[in-house]
Amino acid sequence: MFCESFLECGGCQISQEYTIQFEKKLHTFLELFHIKDQDVEKFLSPASGFRARAEFRLHTENDKIYLSMNAYGKNHRVKIISCPIILPHLQDKLKILLTIINKNPIIRYKLYGVRVLGGISGETIITLIYHKKLDQDLQKTLAKLTQKLQCSIIGRSKGEKITIGKDFINEILCIDKQEFFYIQQEGRFSQPNPYINIQMIQFVLSKLPLNIKSDLLEMYCGSGNFTIPLSKRFRKVFATEVVKSAIKTLEQNAQKNQIHNITCARLSGAETIEALNRERDFFRLREINLNEFNFSHILLDPPRSGINDANMLTFIQKFDVIIYISCNPLSLKEDLKILQKTHKIEHCGIFDQFPYTHHLECGLILKKF
Repeated sequence: MFCESFLECGGCQISQEYTIQFEKKLHTFLELFHIKDQDVEKFLSPASGFRARAEFRLHTENDKIYLSMNAYGKNHRVKIISCPIILPHLQDKLKILLTIINKNPIIRYKLYGVRVLGGISGETIITLIYHKKLDQDLQKTLAKLTQKLQCSIIGRSKGEKITIGKDFINEILCIDKQEFFYIQQEGRFSQPNPYINIQMIQFVLSKLPLNIKSDLLEMYCGSGNFTIPLSKRFRKVFATEVVKSAIKTLEQNAQKNQIHNITCARLSGAETIEALNRERDFFRLREINLNEFNFSHILLDPPRSGINDANMLTFIQKFDVIIYISCNPLSLKEDLKILQKTHKIEHCGIFDQFPYTHHLECGLILKKF
Protein backbone atom coordinates (compact mmCIF):
# COMPACT_ATOMS: atom_id res chain seq x y z
CA MET A 1 0.00 0.00 0.00
CA PHE A 2 1.29 3.45 -0.90
CA CYS A 3 0.61 6.43 1.36
CA GLU A 4 2.46 9.70 0.90
CA SER A 5 2.05 10.47 4.61
CA PHE A 6 3.81 7.34 5.93
CA LEU A 7 6.01 8.14 8.94
CA GLU A 8 4.70 11.71 8.99
CA CYS A 9 1.11 10.92 10.00
CA GLY A 10 0.84 9.27 13.41
CA GLY A 11 -2.04 7.02 12.34
CA CYS A 12 0.42 4.41 11.05
CA GLN A 13 3.82 3.55 12.50
CA ILE A 14 5.17 0.94 10.07
CA SER A 15 5.85 1.61 6.38
CA GLN A 16 7.13 -1.83 5.36
CA GLU A 17 5.37 -4.06 2.85
CA TYR A 18 2.41 -5.63 4.62
CA THR A 19 3.45 -9.30 4.68
CA ILE A 20 6.90 -8.34 6.03
CA GLN A 21 5.47 -6.35 8.94
CA PHE A 22 3.03 -9.15 9.73
CA GLU A 23 5.87 -11.68 9.89
CA LYS A 24 7.68 -9.43 12.37
CA LYS A 25 4.57 -9.19 14.55
CA LEU A 26 4.18 -12.96 14.38
CA HIS A 27 7.82 -13.49 15.40
CA THR A 28 7.39 -11.16 18.39
CA PHE A 29 4.23 -13.01 19.45
CA LEU A 30 5.85 -16.46 19.17
CA GLU A 31 8.81 -15.34 21.27
CA LEU A 32 6.59 -13.73 23.91
CA PHE A 33 4.49 -16.86 24.46
CA HIS A 34 7.10 -19.49 23.55
CA ILE A 35 4.66 -20.99 21.03
CA LYS A 36 5.63 -22.83 17.86
CA ASP A 37 4.63 -21.33 14.53
CA GLN A 38 2.57 -24.38 13.57
CA ASP A 39 0.47 -24.01 16.74
CA VAL A 40 -0.83 -20.57 15.78
CA GLU A 41 -3.52 -19.81 13.20
CA LYS A 42 -2.79 -16.58 11.34
CA PHE A 43 -5.38 -14.17 10.01
CA LEU A 44 -4.17 -11.31 7.83
CA SER A 45 -6.09 -8.15 7.00
CA PRO A 46 -6.51 -6.69 3.53
CA ALA A 47 -3.45 -4.50 2.96
CA SER A 48 -5.57 -1.40 2.31
CA GLY A 49 -9.17 -0.23 2.56
CA PHE A 50 -9.84 -2.15 5.77
CA ARG A 51 -10.64 0.42 8.46
CA ALA A 52 -14.31 1.20 9.14
CA ARG A 53 -13.92 4.27 11.33
CA ALA A 54 -11.53 7.18 11.60
CA GLU A 55 -11.24 10.66 13.08
CA PHE A 56 -9.44 13.62 11.56
CA ARG A 57 -8.68 17.20 12.50
CA LEU A 58 -8.45 19.98 9.91
CA HIS A 59 -5.45 21.78 8.45
CA THR A 60 -5.59 25.12 6.62
CA GLU A 61 -2.96 25.98 4.03
CA ASN A 62 -3.24 28.92 1.62
CA ASP A 63 -6.88 29.29 2.68
CA LYS A 64 -7.61 25.69 1.65
CA ILE A 65 -8.80 23.07 4.15
CA TYR A 66 -7.29 19.59 4.30
CA LEU A 67 -7.77 16.68 6.66
CA SER A 68 -5.00 16.29 9.22
CA MET A 69 -3.67 13.84 11.78
CA ASN A 70 -1.24 14.14 14.67
CA ALA A 71 2.31 13.89 13.41
CA TYR A 72 4.26 10.71 14.10
CA GLY A 73 6.12 11.16 17.39
CA LYS A 74 5.65 14.94 17.40
CA ASN A 75 3.30 17.46 18.95
CA HIS A 76 1.85 18.98 15.78
CA ARG A 77 -0.42 17.97 12.92
CA VAL A 78 0.26 17.10 9.31
CA LYS A 79 -2.12 17.46 6.40
CA ILE A 80 -3.53 14.31 4.83
CA ILE A 81 -4.21 14.18 1.10
CA SER A 82 -5.75 10.71 1.34
CA CYS A 83 -6.08 7.86 3.83
CA PRO A 84 -5.83 4.52 2.00
CA ILE A 85 -6.40 2.39 5.10
CA ILE A 86 -10.08 3.36 5.46
CA LEU A 87 -12.86 1.62 3.52
CA PRO A 88 -12.94 2.73 -0.15
CA HIS A 89 -16.42 4.24 0.05
CA LEU A 90 -15.32 6.32 3.04
CA GLN A 91 -12.34 7.59 1.04
CA ASP A 92 -14.65 8.59 -1.80
CA LYS A 93 -17.07 10.45 0.46
CA LEU A 94 -14.28 12.33 2.22
CA LYS A 95 -12.95 13.60 -1.12
CA ILE A 96 -16.38 14.96 -2.02
CA LEU A 97 -16.84 16.37 1.48
CA LEU A 98 -13.57 18.33 1.37
CA THR A 99 -14.49 19.87 -1.98
CA ILE A 100 -17.82 21.01 -0.55
CA ILE A 101 -16.28 22.30 2.71
CA ASN A 102 -13.84 24.47 0.77
CA LYS A 103 -16.69 26.03 -1.21
CA ASN A 104 -19.22 26.44 1.61
CA PRO A 105 -18.48 29.01 4.36
CA ILE A 106 -21.42 27.88 6.52
CA ILE A 107 -20.07 24.32 6.81
CA ARG A 108 -16.47 25.49 7.06
CA TYR A 109 -16.85 28.12 9.80
CA LYS A 110 -15.37 26.88 13.10
CA LEU A 111 -15.32 23.27 11.86
CA TYR A 112 -12.82 21.49 14.08
CA GLY A 113 -12.86 17.81 13.10
CA VAL A 114 -14.42 15.07 10.99
CA ARG A 115 -15.31 11.51 11.99
CA VAL A 116 -16.40 8.75 9.64
CA LEU A 117 -18.09 5.45 10.39
CA GLY A 118 -18.87 2.90 7.70
CA GLY A 119 -19.45 -0.76 7.13
CA ILE A 120 -18.91 -3.34 4.45
CA SER A 121 -22.66 -3.01 3.92
CA GLY A 122 -21.86 0.39 2.39
CA GLU A 123 -23.69 2.58 4.91
CA THR A 124 -21.90 5.70 6.14
CA ILE A 125 -22.14 8.35 8.84
CA ILE A 126 -20.05 11.52 8.69
CA THR A 127 -19.80 13.53 11.90
CA LEU A 128 -18.74 17.18 11.75
CA ILE A 129 -17.36 18.53 15.03
CA TYR A 130 -17.67 22.27 15.64
CA HIS A 131 -16.46 24.91 18.07
CA LYS A 132 -19.63 26.96 17.72
CA LYS A 133 -23.36 26.87 18.35
CA LEU A 134 -25.22 24.69 15.85
CA ASP A 135 -27.78 27.07 14.33
CA GLN A 136 -30.66 26.73 11.86
CA ASP A 137 -28.55 27.83 8.88
CA LEU A 138 -26.06 25.06 9.55
CA GLN A 139 -28.82 22.49 9.99
CA LYS A 140 -30.39 23.42 6.63
CA THR A 141 -26.99 23.30 4.95
CA LEU A 142 -26.18 19.87 6.43
CA ALA A 143 -29.54 18.58 5.18
CA LYS A 144 -28.46 19.50 1.63
CA LEU A 145 -25.04 17.94 2.27
CA THR A 146 -26.73 14.66 3.22
CA GLN A 147 -28.42 14.57 -0.19
CA LYS A 148 -25.15 15.22 -2.02
CA LEU A 149 -23.16 12.62 -0.09
CA GLN A 150 -25.98 10.06 0.18
CA CYS A 151 -25.21 9.31 3.80
CA SER A 152 -26.19 10.42 7.28
CA ILE A 153 -24.63 13.59 8.67
CA ILE A 154 -24.26 14.46 12.34
CA GLY A 155 -23.23 17.86 13.64
CA ARG A 156 -21.69 17.99 17.11
CA SER A 157 -20.65 20.80 19.39
CA LYS A 158 -20.28 20.99 23.16
CA GLY A 159 -23.65 19.88 24.58
CA GLU A 160 -25.30 19.90 21.14
CA LYS A 161 -26.04 17.33 18.46
CA ILE A 162 -28.05 17.48 15.25
CA THR A 163 -28.71 14.36 13.20
CA ILE A 164 -29.63 14.39 9.53
CA GLY A 165 -30.56 10.81 8.73
CA LYS A 166 -29.59 8.19 11.34
CA ASP A 167 -27.09 8.11 14.19
CA PHE A 168 -26.27 4.45 13.48
CA ILE A 169 -25.39 2.22 10.56
CA ASN A 170 -26.80 -1.19 9.75
CA GLU A 171 -23.93 -3.61 9.22
CA ILE A 172 -24.27 -7.08 7.71
CA LEU A 173 -21.61 -9.70 8.41
CA CYS A 174 -21.56 -13.08 6.68
CA ILE A 175 -20.29 -15.52 9.30
CA ASP A 176 -20.31 -19.30 9.13
CA LYS A 177 -22.43 -19.15 5.93
CA GLN A 178 -25.07 -17.05 7.68
CA GLU A 179 -25.85 -13.34 7.62
CA PHE A 180 -25.90 -11.45 10.92
CA PHE A 181 -27.31 -7.95 11.27
CA TYR A 182 -25.80 -5.35 13.57
CA ILE A 183 -26.63 -1.81 14.59
CA GLN A 184 -23.44 0.21 15.11
CA GLN A 185 -23.97 3.51 16.92
CA GLU A 186 -22.08 6.65 16.01
CA GLY A 187 -19.79 7.68 18.83
CA ARG A 188 -19.79 4.20 20.39
CA PHE A 189 -17.22 1.44 20.15
CA SER A 190 -17.36 -0.85 17.14
CA GLN A 191 -14.77 -3.19 15.67
CA PRO A 192 -12.48 -1.05 13.47
CA ASN A 193 -11.60 -3.76 10.94
CA PRO A 194 -14.71 -5.67 9.76
CA TYR A 195 -12.69 -8.16 7.70
CA ILE A 196 -10.64 -9.26 10.69
CA ASN A 197 -13.71 -9.11 12.91
CA ILE A 198 -15.42 -11.73 10.73
CA GLN A 199 -12.33 -13.95 10.95
CA MET A 200 -12.19 -13.62 14.75
CA ILE A 201 -15.80 -14.70 15.13
CA GLN A 202 -15.36 -17.55 12.65
CA PHE A 203 -12.24 -18.71 14.50
CA VAL A 204 -14.20 -19.02 17.76
CA LEU A 205 -17.16 -20.73 16.08
CA SER A 206 -14.87 -23.23 14.36
CA LYS A 207 -13.65 -24.47 17.76
CA LEU A 208 -17.11 -25.04 19.23
CA PRO A 209 -19.52 -27.97 18.77
CA LEU A 210 -22.71 -27.19 16.86
CA ASN A 211 -25.19 -27.80 19.69
CA ILE A 212 -23.83 -27.21 23.17
CA LYS A 213 -26.37 -28.26 25.81
CA SER A 214 -24.99 -25.89 28.44
CA ASP A 215 -24.69 -22.10 28.65
CA LEU A 216 -22.24 -19.29 27.88
CA LEU A 217 -21.30 -16.38 30.12
CA GLU A 218 -19.94 -13.41 28.20
CA MET A 219 -18.31 -10.53 30.06
CA TYR A 220 -17.48 -7.20 28.39
CA CYS A 221 -20.05 -8.11 25.72
CA GLY A 222 -20.39 -4.62 24.24
CA SER A 223 -23.26 -4.44 21.76
CA GLY A 224 -23.11 -8.15 20.98
CA ASN A 225 -20.36 -8.56 18.40
CA PHE A 226 -19.61 -12.12 19.58
CA THR A 227 -22.85 -12.64 21.51
CA ILE A 228 -25.14 -12.73 18.49
CA PRO A 229 -23.41 -15.47 16.42
CA LEU A 230 -22.30 -17.52 19.45
CA SER A 231 -25.87 -17.67 20.74
CA LYS A 232 -26.57 -20.10 17.90
CA ARG A 233 -24.27 -22.67 19.54
CA PHE A 234 -25.43 -22.51 23.17
CA ARG A 235 -28.62 -23.29 25.05
CA LYS A 236 -28.55 -19.86 26.69
CA VAL A 237 -26.22 -16.86 26.88
CA PHE A 238 -25.86 -14.48 29.82
CA ALA A 239 -24.09 -11.34 28.58
CA THR A 240 -22.90 -8.54 30.87
CA GLU A 241 -21.61 -5.07 30.07
CA VAL A 242 -21.22 -1.92 32.15
CA VAL A 243 -22.16 0.58 29.39
CA LYS A 244 -25.94 1.08 29.40
CA SER A 245 -26.19 2.17 25.75
CA ALA A 246 -24.26 -0.92 24.62
CA ILE A 247 -26.75 -3.17 26.41
CA LYS A 248 -29.61 -1.38 24.66
CA THR A 249 -27.93 -1.91 21.28
CA LEU A 250 -27.33 -5.59 22.09
CA GLU A 251 -31.05 -6.00 22.76
CA GLN A 252 -31.80 -4.36 19.40
CA ASN A 253 -29.29 -6.60 17.63
CA ALA A 254 -30.80 -9.73 19.17
CA GLN A 255 -34.22 -8.61 18.00
CA LYS A 256 -32.96 -7.88 14.46
CA ASN A 257 -31.51 -11.39 14.28
CA GLN A 258 -34.59 -13.02 15.85
CA ILE A 259 -32.51 -14.45 18.69
CA HIS A 260 -34.32 -15.19 21.94
CA ASN A 261 -31.83 -17.09 24.11
CA ILE A 262 -29.72 -14.09 25.18
CA THR A 263 -30.18 -12.53 28.61
CA CYS A 264 -28.21 -9.33 29.09
CA ALA A 265 -27.55 -7.19 32.15
CA ARG A 266 -25.74 -3.96 32.92
CA LEU A 267 -23.04 -5.23 35.25
CA SER A 268 -19.34 -4.57 35.61
CA GLY A 269 -16.97 -7.49 35.77
CA ALA A 270 -16.84 -7.33 39.57
CA GLU A 271 -20.64 -7.06 39.81
CA THR A 272 -21.05 -10.07 37.51
CA ILE A 273 -18.96 -12.14 39.90
CA GLU A 274 -20.89 -10.89 42.94
CA ALA A 275 -24.20 -11.75 41.26
CA LEU A 276 -23.20 -15.22 40.08
CA ASN A 277 -21.54 -16.07 43.40
CA ARG A 278 -24.78 -14.96 45.13
CA GLU A 279 -22.79 -12.46 47.18
CA ARG A 280 -25.05 -9.52 46.37
CA ASP A 281 -28.59 -8.95 45.17
CA PHE A 282 -29.09 -6.47 42.34
CA PHE A 283 -32.41 -4.73 41.77
CA ARG A 284 -31.64 -4.61 38.03
CA LEU A 285 -31.54 -8.45 38.03
CA ARG A 286 -34.93 -8.82 39.70
CA GLU A 287 -36.50 -10.35 36.56
CA ILE A 288 -33.57 -12.70 35.83
CA ASN A 289 -33.37 -16.14 37.43
CA LEU A 290 -29.67 -16.91 37.58
CA ASN A 291 -30.44 -20.43 38.81
CA GLU A 292 -31.69 -21.30 35.32
CA PHE A 293 -28.18 -21.10 33.88
CA ASN A 294 -25.75 -24.00 33.62
CA PHE A 295 -22.48 -22.42 32.52
CA SER A 296 -19.69 -24.38 30.88
CA HIS A 297 -18.03 -21.65 28.77
CA ILE A 298 -16.97 -18.08 29.41
CA LEU A 299 -16.02 -15.53 26.76
CA LEU A 300 -13.92 -12.49 27.63
CA ASP A 301 -12.94 -9.56 25.42
CA PRO A 302 -11.43 -7.18 28.00
CA PRO A 303 -9.81 -3.75 27.43
CA ARG A 304 -6.08 -3.40 26.74
CA SER A 305 -5.31 -3.67 30.45
CA GLY A 306 -6.59 -7.27 30.41
CA ILE A 307 -8.29 -8.86 33.42
CA ASN A 308 -5.52 -7.96 35.88
CA ASP A 309 -7.60 -8.90 38.91
CA ALA A 310 -6.87 -11.94 41.08
CA ASN A 311 -10.48 -12.37 42.24
CA MET A 312 -11.83 -12.26 38.70
CA LEU A 313 -9.19 -14.65 37.38
CA THR A 314 -10.06 -17.12 40.13
CA PHE A 315 -13.72 -16.85 39.12
CA ILE A 316 -12.86 -17.45 35.46
CA GLN A 317 -10.96 -20.61 36.38
CA LYS A 318 -14.26 -22.24 37.42
CA PHE A 319 -15.37 -22.63 33.79
CA ASP A 320 -14.58 -25.69 31.68
CA VAL A 321 -13.74 -23.62 28.60
CA ILE A 322 -12.33 -20.08 28.48
CA ILE A 323 -12.56 -18.09 25.26
CA TYR A 324 -10.20 -15.13 25.65
CA ILE A 325 -10.00 -12.40 23.00
CA SER A 326 -7.12 -10.03 23.71
CA CYS A 327 -6.06 -6.75 22.09
CA ASN A 328 -2.85 -6.68 24.12
CA PRO A 329 -0.60 -9.78 24.21
CA LEU A 330 1.40 -8.33 27.12
CA SER A 331 -1.60 -8.12 29.47
CA LEU A 332 -2.80 -11.51 28.21
CA LYS A 333 0.52 -13.07 29.18
CA GLU A 334 0.11 -11.76 32.74
CA ASP A 335 -3.41 -13.20 32.98
CA LEU A 336 -2.21 -16.56 31.64
CA LYS A 337 0.16 -16.92 34.59
CA ILE A 338 -2.97 -17.62 36.65
CA LEU A 339 -5.26 -19.22 34.07
CA GLN A 340 -2.69 -21.80 32.94
CA LYS A 341 -2.57 -23.24 36.44
CA THR A 342 -5.95 -24.85 35.73
CA HIS A 343 -6.38 -24.63 31.94
CA LYS A 344 -4.43 -25.58 28.85
CA ILE A 345 -4.31 -23.62 25.59
CA GLU A 346 -6.11 -25.76 23.01
CA HIS A 347 -6.27 -23.25 20.15
CA CYS A 348 -4.49 -19.98 19.39
CA GLY A 349 -5.12 -17.46 16.63
CA ILE A 350 -3.59 -14.07 15.87
CA PHE A 351 -5.54 -11.40 14.03
CA ASP A 352 -3.96 -8.36 12.42
CA GLN A 353 -6.70 -5.91 13.34
CA PHE A 354 -4.40 -2.89 12.94
CA PRO A 355 -1.98 -3.17 10.00
CA TYR A 356 0.84 -0.59 9.89
CA THR A 357 0.90 -0.42 13.69
CA HIS A 358 2.59 -2.59 16.31
CA HIS A 359 -0.76 -3.75 17.74
CA LEU A 360 -1.88 -7.35 17.38
CA GLU A 361 -5.08 -9.07 18.48
CA CYS A 362 -5.17 -12.70 19.54
CA GLY A 363 -7.72 -15.30 20.53
CA LEU A 364 -7.24 -18.30 22.80
CA ILE A 365 -9.43 -21.27 23.61
CA LEU A 366 -8.41 -22.78 26.96
CA LYS A 367 -9.78 -26.01 28.43
CA LYS A 368 -9.66 -27.16 32.02
CA PHE A 369 -7.26 -30.02 32.79
